[in-house]
Amino acid sequence: MNTPLVATKRHAVITGLFFITATVTAIIGLALYMPVINAADPFTAASTRAGRIAWGALFEVLLAIANGGTALMLLPVLSLVSRRLGPAYVIFRSLEVVSILVGAVSMLALGTIATRTGMEASVGQAIGTTLIALHDWTFVLGPHYLLGVNTLIYSYLFFLSGLVPRPLAVLGITGALLILVVGGIEVLGMISPYSATTMMMALPIAVYEMVLAGRLIVKGFNLSSVANVPI
Repeated sequence: MNTPLVATKRHAVITGLFFITATVTAIIGLALYMPVINAADPFTAASTRAGRIAWGALFEVLLAIANGGTALMLLPVLSLVSRRLGPAYVIFRSLEVVSILVGAVSMLALGTIATRTGMEASVGQAIGTTLIALHDWTFVLGPHYLLGVNTLIYSYLFFLSGLVPRPLAVLGITGALLILVVGGIEVLGMISPYSATTMMMALPIAVYEMVLAGRLIVKGFNLSSVANVPI
């Protein structure tokens, strides 16, 4: 393990910037999609908002890149604590990235079909509803459920090792558990992915990522607290 590399301030700063980018792009991407997602007829809405969909997809691609960046940057740090859970974080983060990209493709496909083909209204509505449903489920499974899993893993390792202040790690664990509960409720169909309740329960994890990013940029990781023998 290249401890000198992860001990550098630059490594922590880049990690923090990836977290900030992920949070910001996730918010912007969803905001751009919402007029189409919330429309009674997504197909018709997409036909007049193809440009907005394209920008939303671009931000989701940036989100996927940023999430991949956090995985690559945290792997050597987390592996100092656990040779098993460090790679596990990368696996679940990667699955989240895949979900995000599938959701972006579904929205791009909706925008393309809505603007380039002439078809009956009923067929268009069916296609629009299907592609929006695909995006909704990738949103539930990726940026909600899988995000909760990977955040729980790295926050637990932070708490165990003291890589960041333990109260901050506790905030991360709390946010992860809340978003896992949200994801589970959404899978059962008991709540909408975009309801006010959902957004409120997702807020702690967004705050955590921003505070964590600021901590890493300003002070870096507390590597002196890491145990010599990984678990």
